Amino acid sequence: MSETIGAAALARLLLYVGALIAIGRGTVTFLDPEWAADGRAVHDASAPRWVARVGSMLLVLAPALLLYLQLGALEMTTADLPALLGETAWGRGWTQLTMASVIASVALLLGTGRTSSLLLIMSALGVAVAMGGLGHAAADAQWPLGARLLDAMHVAAMGAWIGGLLSTVLITRVPAFEARDVAWRQFSRTATVMAPVTVLTGIGSSARLLLGTPFGAIAASEYGRLLLLKTVLVLAVLLIGARQRARIQREQHPASRAVRLELGIAGAVFLVTALLTGSEPPSTD
Repeated sequence: MSETIGAAALARLLLYVGALIAIGRGTVTFLDPEWAADGRAVHDASAPRWVARVGSMLLVLAPALLLYLQLGALEMTTADLPALLGETAWGRGWTQLTMASVIASVALLLGTGRTSSLLLIMSALGVAVAMGGLGHAAADAQWPLGARLLDAMHVAAMGAWIGGLLSTVLITRVPAFEARDVAWRQFSRTATVMAPVTVLTGIGSSARLLLGTPFGAIAASEYGRLLLLKTVLVLAVLLIGARQRARIQREQHPASRAVRLELGIAGAVFLVTALLTGSEPPSTD
């Protein structure tokens, strides 16, 4: 049982990382697709292109793994696929997620440009919306649309913030790229908006699930402990990001060690989120 839970968390983690790469790359390339170094689009340099391929692979692998695990959990075979996908809410949610993921996967492999970047952003946002169909928002009978919209905004904002940071790190390390200062200032403006949106939508999602639940029940639950850990990690990312923003405002480049730490802690946030999504919120009783 624990192995199944771990595999499901891994599948969700792979999906989060793939979506983050897609949203971050789409955001940065759309804002300025013509950045170049030595006459070549900086977004198509070796490291950014390699990460885009990884994101493309994850967006295909994660839904396939989720489907495999669901079949195992329900003790179904491939012969039962039509019934699972066509007759269950989970199956319909998975189909929507897979369609958006495949489009985003293909868009990640296209050359950079305004049109391809717009396609990448739209398909990545489709992934963010569809992800709510397989999480806690899908079980919200009172506010189903609002819950999914809130979750989608959370994923999209986090992708533009942390995914944008990853994409900016990659392009600013391309040799002969002369617009590093401009790239960091652009990212700083994006993060200044998206970080608060990420926090506020996260608070909203948690409040929706825990409203009316006694504090003691929250603190004693696995969900509550994971939520506390996620909160501490997010606060650490915000603190590092605020210091980096101050450096950028002083027209200095962010400290490389701090950027690596920020990305590392953000990775831990995604891992905790993958576990959190798979755990049951405490009962209000």
